[in-house]
Amino acid sequence: MRRQRLPAIFLVLSLAPAACREKQPAPRPAPSLGVSAKPLDRLAPGELRPGQNQVFWLEVPTGMVVRGAFLEVAYLHGKVTPEALANYVRDRVVVDHVEIGAARTVFPYARIKKGPADRFFQIEVIAGNSNTELVIKDVTPRPKPPEKLSDDERWRRAGRRPDGKPLDITEFK
Repeated sequence: MRRQRLPAIFLVLSLAPAACREKQPAPRPAPSLGVSAKPLDRLAPGELRPGQNQVFWLEVPTGMVVRGAFLEVAYLHGKVTPEALANYVRDRVVVDHVEIGAARTVFPYARIKKGPADRFFQIEVIAGNSNTELVIKDVTPRPKPPEKLSDDERWRRAGRRPDGKPLDITEFK
């Protein structure tokens, strides 16, 4: 018995409908919304929003008032919960560890994200009776003051004699 070969045209015609079918993209998995996911356009319950003022490059949250801002320290207070204020600060600083106590949360040696990379602050959130306080101290290491030098030595390091003339006469030539 001899097997008959199907003509090539029959094979092409049988596969044509499958080739013309539109390929649909694979369905994308729905994004998982965990419990900790923040809404994109709204504040989470109890979350503080940034205000208009800044202290040491940190935006003062609404509900907080600046009591005093000086060169190396700033004091703020307001009727916000200590937990909400600590979370607000945590989102805006880079810090290795946080010290959490019963009435105080301390961010030691923290860098404010919107501030310069070489400035460090100790930020304290202090729970009070009716107000919560925020204390921000600049703890950036300062260069050591020069050792005590005699007047002659200071002049020499500046390249001058005590009368103000240069040590090296060829300096101005």
